Amino acid sequence: MTKLLKIDPYLEKVYPVEINDSLVDVCRQIGARRLTIAGQQSISTNDCSDAAYCDDEALYTEPLPPAFRLRTTGHIIYGCALWHRVTQEGRLQVSAWTQSYLTDQVEFLGFISLTSAQANRSMLDDESLPLEEPDEE
Repeated sequence: MTKLLKIDPYLEKVYPVEINDSLVDVCRQIGARRLTIAGQQSISTNDCSDAAYCDDEALYTEPLPPAFRLRTTGHIIYGCALWHRVTQEGRLQVSAWTQSYLTDQVEFLGFISLTSAQANRSMLDDESLPLEEPDEE
């Protein structure tokens, strides 16, 4: 299990959650079917950068989920996100940023109108990772 930081605009909090090394588990944590990566930070000395896994379909839901902005990049992200780092081997690991530092870098925006969301859509990365539906247990 890996501890990642969840950015929750519903609660307006940043807090740790435990994730197994699985994208399906990431999807369950943020309530997504498809993932995209946004807010990627500059590459660090070990060639792994911090970024946010977020819901690729968030802008197409009604009502829109609440949003937050990353102060470092200006990225606006809708719905919950998991702040993470991925190793060269593709494993999730704890981000370089601490919970306190990430909290300082997040500005919670609340619910934003559809026109505002469409105008800010370019702030999300285009790459998304389609995933199979998780098995219902």
